[in-house]
Amino acid sequence: MFRTQSTRNYVAAMLLAAVLSIPANAAEDDAVATVNGVPVPKTRFDLLLTSQTSQGQQDTPAFREELREIMITREVLVQEAKRREMDQGEEYKARLDAMEQQLLITTLFNTLILEMEPTEEAKRAQYERIKAANDASGQKEYLVRHILVDDREQAQKIITDLQGGADFAALATEYSKDTGTKENGGELNWSVPEGYVKPFAEAIVALGKGGRTEKPVKSNFGYHVIEVLDVRTKPFPDYEQVAEQLRKEMLTASRDELITKLRNEATIEKIGSLDSE
Repeated sequence: MFRTQSTRNYVAAMLLAAVLSIPANAAEDDAVATVNGVPVPKTRFDLLLTSQTSQGQQDTPAFREELREIMITREVLVQEAKRREMDQGEEYKARLDAMEQQLLITTLFNTLILEMEPTEEAKRAQYERIKAANDASGQKEYLVRHILVDDREQAQKIITDLQGGADFAALATEYSKDTGTKENGGELNWSVPEGYVKPFAEAIVALGKGGRTEKPVKSNFGYHVIEVLDVRTKPFPDYEQVAEQLRKEMLTASRDELITKLRNEATIEKIGSLDSE
């Protein structure tokens, strides 16, 4: 009926959420159908319709009728399950309890997002604090080029050729097995040392600006001949580039602070052992 399995699963989950939140004894004039005298609430229909149209489903008379048919079929199946007393089993009740908890938590978090939304002033203040800490740390970025080969002897020969005046970019294009950089003269993008494997990172820090390895640097990729073209203090992104990330981080921090506060204020007693029998 719906077009994809993921959509069908979503509808099933939303129907269960509706069962948890909408009374089953709705009046017939508030229903979209009745099944064996049991009303199918219009509020449930509206909930599912909203969830589907918000994901791009076109709201048409045909789709609304299709949705009603799905809800009727599900009510028929629910009634059969209840006739078999499947809603009385302990596993069912435990699963229902867990899903009700999750629905309540999701609803709470959605409310908290609105309540805890940081102001523009708060976001800019947080940006300035992080930027100041970054500037104080003085973290460096390196612009590097390298030639990667399989064996030490070839790497050492390339170093010798460079010392004799050979062109680094030409040798990288000819010999480097790093296909991502060889056509660019072996040049890598600006990066902090932590972005590289440890032997490579240690080598570029030791070399500094303008330095070039006099011995091959071995990594798990092979042997590198490395030249550091430039070094700079890592630039901090503009506010507009990180505003949304800041917002999310601030919301998460506020939420986590509330969770910690609520747990600290709660009377909690752990009962029994969780060891497997």
